[in-house]
Amino acid sequence: MFRLAGPLGAATLFVASALNAASMPAESRGFLDRNCVACHAGEQAQAGIRLDGSGIDWTSGEATALWERVYDVLETKLMPPRGAGQPSEVERERMAGWLEGQLLSHTASGASVPRRLNRYEYENSIRSLFNLPDFEVPHSFPADDSRHGFDNNGEGLVLSPPLMAQYLVLATHVADEVLPPARGATAAASKLHRLGRDGLATGAGGLVGDGAFRIVSSRNMANVAAWPVRFEARQSGIYRLTFNAVGYETDRMFYEQRAQPFRLQIYARPKADEVYAPFGDLRILAEFDVHPGGSAPRTLTAEIELLAGETFGIRWENGPAYSDPPRRDFSHAFLADRLTRDRLFYAAMLEFGGGARSTTEKELYEAIRALMDSGNLDLHDPRLDKLPEVWGGGLSSAPHNWIKGFVHQELFRFGPAVDLSGIEVEGPLRLVEDDATRARRARSERFLGERAPGTTDEEHARTVIGRFLPRAFRRPVEEGQVEAYAALAAGYLRDIPGARIEDALHLVLRRALVSPNFLYRGLRPGPLDSFDLASRLSYFITSAPPDDALATAASGGALSDPAVLAKEAERLLLSQASDRFVRSFTGQWLSTRLLRGIMPDPRLIQFGDANRDAMIAEAEMLFAEILREDLSLEAFIDPGFSYRNARLNKIYGDDLEGPEMRRVTFETGGRYGGILSLAAVMMATANGVDTNPVHRGVWLLENVFGTPAPEPPPDVPAIAPDTSGATLIRDQLAAHRADPTCARCHDRIDPLGMVLESFDPVGLWRDHYPVYTQPEDGSEALNEEFYSTVGKGTAAGPLVDSVGLLADGTRLDDTPALKRYVVEHIDMFSGCLVGKLLVYATGRALTFRDRREVERIVAAAKSRGNGFRDLILEAVGSEAFATR
Repeated sequence: MFRLAGPLGAATLFVASALNAASMPAESRGFLDRNCVACHAGEQAQAGIRLDGSGIDWTSGEATALWERVYDVLETKLMPPRGAGQPSEVERERMAGWLEGQLLSHTASGASVPRRLNRYEYENSIRSLFNLPDFEVPHSFPADDSRHGFDNNGEGLVLSPPLMAQYLVLATHVADEVLPPARGATAAASKLHRLGRDGLATGAGGLVGDGAFRIVSSRNMANVAAWPVRFEARQSGIYRLTFNAVGYETDRMFYEQRAQPFRLQIYARPKADEVYAPFGDLRILAEFDVHPGGSAPRTLTAEIELLAGETFGIRWENGPAYSDPPRRDFSHAFLADRLTRDRLFYAAMLEFGGGARSTTEKELYEAIRALMDSGNLDLHDPRLDKLPEVWGGGLSSAPHNWIKGFVHQELFRFGPAVDLSGIEVEGPLRLVEDDATRARRARSERFLGERAPGTTDEEHARTVIGRFLPRAFRRPVEEGQVEAYAALAAGYLRDIPGARIEDALHLVLRRALVSPNFLYRGLRPGPLDSFDLASRLSYFITSAPPDDALATAASGGALSDPAVLAKEAERLLLSQASDRFVRSFTGQWLSTRLLRGIMPDPRLIQFGDANRDAMIAEAEMLFAEILREDLSLEAFIDPGFSYRNARLNKIYGDDLEGPEMRRVTFETGGRYGGILSLAAVMMATANGVDTNPVHRGVWLLENVFGTPAPEPPPDVPAIAPDTSGATLIRDQLAAHRADPTCARCHDRIDPLGMVLESFDPVGLWRDHYPVYTQPEDGSEALNEEFYSTVGKGTAAGPLVDSVGLLADGTRLDDTPALKRYVVEHIDMFSGCLVGKLLVYATGRALTFRDRREVERIVAAAKSRGNGFRDLILEAVGSEAFATR
């Protein structure tokens, strides 16, 4: 019985055609009759697969694909299913050998569909073509479908009407950046804006009763200043800012009366909602000193330069509640100083415990102040003699935030602080050319190039088009193409009164950017020529068009020389541009892209974007070093080094400090190290709450073993782990495999997934499953004994049984055993990896002939030392890479 999922199983496929069928040898026909046709014959054939014909129509792509899958299930012994009669090894080998010969005779390498640029390639192509390093498509840009593991596969890169509409809009946007439309005579449209106190906002301060707006903090972050909520510069120019300021101090302040002035800074912010930018990234426009002790506000004025879209902020720069550049949070020195100088406050803070996450600063202050006034605090508590160990996190768990909330309120109520009033902005008094305008002008000049004396607009437009189109289309263009675009420009210049050459070329540029010659690669039939090879190589390694050196090699035909092709490939692999390959390939092969959509259960770990970024960085930096240093392929499995920072300490048990990723070394053969135990991979193959060995087993088969499992039948329910611990996942899997239909795949999947079961949903090693309890406050929390008792011999939950028994009889007790197994079978992993690389590079699934080429690549790379870069160079020089 061959139960094959996928499109071939959607309807009955009778593979023998009366017109085109090639006869099948009697021995092969007899094999099928004895082992297959009982389930795969007639109109009721299982999964719609009929194997009872007398011949095979090798001219049919569907038939060829079907028999390739038949070959695969024979080779992997998935069929006949467990419990059915089995052929002898000799019979199986003879049938597989005949099929292999037929498939090699009737399938070719290549045959991919035209390949549209995916989102990432499109962005990089625009950036490269027009020197627009910050170009990005909008969030509304349709996502690319992933096929065969990658989002650059031609089968998934369809051109839908919504996507075409986006391309049209983006073409206009790009043309505006390269050839800006004429704006006409532009004058400064000066206007007076009066900003009442309700027209300001801040993250630290607020309105006071006398009509002023109070600011209290000098943290190094834009949201602690005061900024307008309804003003931004509409034109780039000089504006006059006027406002009143006075220091606010009372005799109830915690701090001494000020002797030094209150220093105010005016700064520019790129856009009104950018409230979390550190001041070190912003432009300082003016500074003022307001002397303490004054009772009347001082009127201050300055002429400031604001660019279109910018607003301004007013910051109290030298207040007591400060942070150190470039940090955005409170200075630890300030926090420590406040606790050591105010023992009563520290005791109240410890007693209060922070409150719920929804607690406001006002509620926090009043609760702690009530405790301070109660007279019931123990000022001899030994905890007051040392500082808290936790800095950061949410309000409910971090001294960092408790102190911030209290101090903000204290400064606002009693001072010191600064009161602002009477804010007016007038302008623009005169215009200035901003950076964006200057960049557009320079870009336009580069695009137009130097004009020959005496040439007309039409003649120069044709020169520009002849230079631009080969770069945009990534190959020489025919004379007729240049003439067609030149005629478009000439018609515009002729028909539109007063038309500029920039306007005519704006139309040409828009037309070119929605042309199939720009949006697609591989439109030409036949073998890949030098220009096709250059594009394939460049988009493979850099996700961008060929650079000048590669384009020159293509134009001279040098890429037809395998040595030149290999040299160019190695040059690109060692260039900074290959970072895009590292990011894109690892994100899909190792599934780290999925981390953006997973938020771990807070009962397991306190987790934020910085933790996620560190996980992804570890995977990318490991991959990059193996590539850069041409390390052996075994380094993917058991390298003895990795890259980590303090954010990963909770996962790996390191004692690193700071956010910087650094290289760490350790003994090989342990739990951690390599792709089989990366926290990023463990998290990507779980769901953030619990693990599922099926998911991890499928991932290993697909991405390490190179023997992917077929899609499950549609009527089979998913396995959901029982988080109550009443039924262990191993027992659930055993029950699942009792069905022979499920067992044929799960006998391969489940043992591999179970070997990784000692890693929890974020990659933390565990000897026991967690047990969740219900605290008195009603919130669900992790049993406190769980992480404190792991590895100390006290069971916090059921023991994790990570033993896996592979189909070949190998027993794997744990992850180190799995790593040893893969290293011992490194050719298996090499074949899987080179297959992934070729699918990513060519944008198509591998044919049967391509798979045999993979075996040759693996052997050739092994003979050269089995280095990863050597493996890539062998792949680039292969027939599969060079075939459309």
